[in-house]
Amino acid sequence: MKKLLLKTVIVALPFLIIVLSALHYDTFNVFHWRNIRFTSAEPNKNFVKTQYIIHNPKKFNAFVFGSSRVNYIPLDVLPKEADGKSLRWYNMTYSEGIPAEHLQTVRTFLKNGVKIGMIMLGFDNIAMYASIGQHEQQLLRMPFQVYEESPFRFYAPYLKNITARSIIKEVSCYNAAKKKTETERFYDWGGSASDFVLTENPKMERYVSDHDGKEFTQKNAYKDIAAIVELCRENGIALVLFTSPLYETTYRDAAENGYFDFLQSVAGVAEFYNFSSLNSCTTNPQYYFESSHYRPALGLLVEKMLFGTDEERERIRRDADDVLWGARVNAGNVEEIIAHLQGQLDAGK
Repeated sequence: MKKLLLKTVIVALPFLIIVLSALHYDTFNVFHWRNIRFTSAEPNKNFVKTQYIIHNPKKFNAFVFGSSRVNYIPLDVLPKEADGKSLRWYNMTYSEGIPAEHLQTVRTFLKNGVKIGMIMLGFDNIAMYASIGQHEQQLLRMPFQVYEESPFRFYAPYLKNITARSIIKEVSCYNAAKKKTETERFYDWGGSASDFVLTENPKMERYVSDHDGKEFTQKNAYKDIAAIVELCRENGIALVLFTSPLYETTYRDAAENGYFDFLQSVAGVAEFYNFSSLNSCTTNPQYYFESSHYRPALGLLVEKMLFGTDEERERIRRDADDVLWGARVNAGNVEEIIAHLQGQLDAGK
């Protein structure tokens, strides 16, 4: 009996060590969502942020949704009120966030008593190739709704995850006091700080297309946007839809792979503002960190186009050298807009 017990302990010990290590070091912060730690590994922000909001249902009533690109929309000029009611914003963006997941999240919020006054939702070519099914296989992106359906199914892959040495070192030396500002910003806003400087001396090897080689597999992604529009209409939620200002290399590859078809499908079910274009902003690497993420300075221009005055919009379009940048797109004018975008490409702009 003692030998059997000893063998059991010997066999189980490595697994137990892995589980305890996963719980303690928690690479993706799924066990520490109340007290997030910032390391070189990005947290599963879909899970962490959703948990945070449903456990604080009255703290925020306006939300920014999108991929990590939309993370750099600054808080500074977002509307402070709608229909006479104050808006308290939180940035729900995360890596490869897609409309299908945002639809799930809005439903989860409403089910858990979160009162929503306004939503901003940014989308782009990522919706053409990323899916919930893919994200369910990735520890960085596993949706919160997997946890809703089965906590065991959600947590099991994290408990089996072998913690990298770099994370062990970072967590072991973690200084919460030094990260206080970053932590407070995360729970107060959810997005990045508004650093409006431009990239100096950009290294062009960082600006190779982020879309290259990715296929347009999610042909029905526009239906998720349609469902979000309907859900917001049913619940009296103001909704602002817009496309990301993709950097030119990523944009050109996306356009060759059906991006205009995708935009046309979206326009058939919802009106949105289009910032995917070729102009003096989207071809300027100084407005971008690399080929995927635009800087807050460009996010600020997007916000002013969405919520600013006619004079501001006219000035921004003039400076961008694109008369239709940020234009509203719908079923009635989508062919005109796409012809304009195609003309830019054909002109080699």
